[in-house]
Amino acid sequence: MNLVKDLCVTLDQMVNDQFESVEFKNFLAVPLTMERGRFYVVQNALYTSNRRDCWGYVQGGAPLDVKRVIWQHESDELINDPRAGMDHYTLTVKQGEVIGLKPEDFEKAEVPAMVQACFHAWHHISMRNHWLAAYTASHMLERRNNGKIVKGGGMSYRVGKKFENELGINLKRMISLDVHVVADMDHSENISEMFERYVKTPEDCERVLQGARESMAIDRAYRGALGYYMEQIK
Repeated sequence: MNLVKDLCVTLDQMVNDQFESVEFKNFLAVPLTMERGRFYVVQNALYTSNRRDCWGYVQGGAPLDVKRVIWQHESDELINDPRAGMDHYTLTVKQGEVIGLKPEDFEKAEVPAMVQACFHAWHHISMRNHWLAAYTASHMLERRNNGKIVKGGGMSYRVGKKFENELGINLKRMISLDVHVVADMDHSENISEMFERYVKTPEDCERVLQGARESMAIDRAYRGALGYYMEQIK
């Protein structure tokens, strides 16, 4: 139990440290305009699709009881989240209506080069790592969004507050961001229960930390890329 407790303390510190990184600070410092906001919402839908790919790869390599937990998690994402009455991709598209986006804006969207590199990197570690490292890599992106763990709020909350403070759009109207403020608290806590079942040795801990480190590095690159592209939109 102490092994897992100490591990979780380390993971919690890692997700807090993300917000102190140059990439995260630069991304969150980019002033929002309506066009930049539209770019972000469309890219967030593409990120949501990438997450479904990666969790699917992780599920394929995981033990049976872990597959069940991931299946339950993904039912919110792919089928219907009771908090929203729809799946999370549809929720993001619906959110886009608030800022003048149409479904075809999402359908024709392109993945910018640096973002595409990040998506490929997440795919790679989901498919090629030991399942425990791959599992942690995807889990960390939800842990990083958990406002109970991250001081000052997770990414969805912080971006939602930017829409509110800089564009005058109440967070409650940004329905995908608002739902994820709560959903990823539940998701990250449910998923992290698996560590208590499967982390028994220092080698297991190292696999978890490997997945965490790799995913957090990609996450910083991803936010840095988004910040760069948003700055190009005048």
